[in-house]
Amino acid sequence: MTYFRVHTGDIAYLTGQPRGLFTAVGKLVDAKRLSGEEEKEYWKNRAYFEEILPVPPFYEAGNPDRAVTWFKDTEKGRRVFHEMSFYRRMTEKYGKKLFLSSCDVPPGTVIYEDEYQIAVKDPASGAPVTTRELPWPIREVGDRDIEECVKVIRESFGTVAREFGITVENAPRFTAFAVDAERIDWHMHGERRPMFGYFLEGKMVGYYSLRLPENGACELANLSVLPAFRHRGIGEELLLDAFVRARELGAGKMTLGLVEENRVLREWYESFGFRHTGREKFDFFPFVCGYMEKTL
Repeated sequence: MTYFRVHTGDIAYLTGQPRGLFTAVGKLVDAKRLSGEEEKEYWKNRAYFEEILPVPPFYEAGNPDRAVTWFKDTEKGRRVFHEMSFYRRMTEKYGKKLFLSSCDVPPGTVIYEDEYQIAVKDPASGAPVTTRELPWPIREVGDRDIEECVKVIRESFGTVAREFGITVENAPRFTAFAVDAERIDWHMHGERRPMFGYFLEGKMVGYYSLRLPENGACELANLSVLPAFRHRGIGEELLLDAFVRARELGAGKMTLGLVEENRVLREWYESFGFRHTGREKFDFFPFVCGYMEKTL
């Protein structure tokens, strides 16, 4: 089992260990660094994590053992990590550099464990802990990124087109063929969509946009990851970031459309709580359009 922590370089007074992400952002709130809107989002996010994450009982006693929690590198632990996007954005904005530490054995004496995390005391000096800087890879895109947005979307949807026999001749309006710089510019400036890219070493490798909420629902559009960068958790991180951003926009529900015949993609979205709501066949597409939604 691998365990990991997200933390700053600051040393916590109580534990003598690097300060964890949740506490680091809490300190920014205490210091009145966040704007009024950001502080509101902080309390919403804190309530969310307090609901889904068990709270180790030793915290109620003031943490007398000076214990530190580490997430388990499991599906549940990784999902919590990806849902930390608000916290990671705040540390990025307010100049707190983040690090990711990991270890293949418990890095101390385990005094608590649940399905998400362990808590350890007496850190083992010889534990093989590796630490690397953790930059925030998702940012809002601008005019200078439009051509990259087009490339990521077209290449990503191109694999779907090839798998299901969709061509420019039988479906010229399909995303892989229809998206161009003019359309992305319209999304950005005409529809004023929030639009985000995932960047690795300065290169955009993933993308999504949100159609602004109507009747409490926000539409997820063009979630894309370049084929060479798939199966690294990038799509999951983009999707979970989209949930956070949609909630910040006041949406209580997220909707999306996809190729109905793409069962693998449907099941992937279902694993994040989406449910199938309908299908429709259009004359201009050789496939059936499927629709899904999720309560946020």
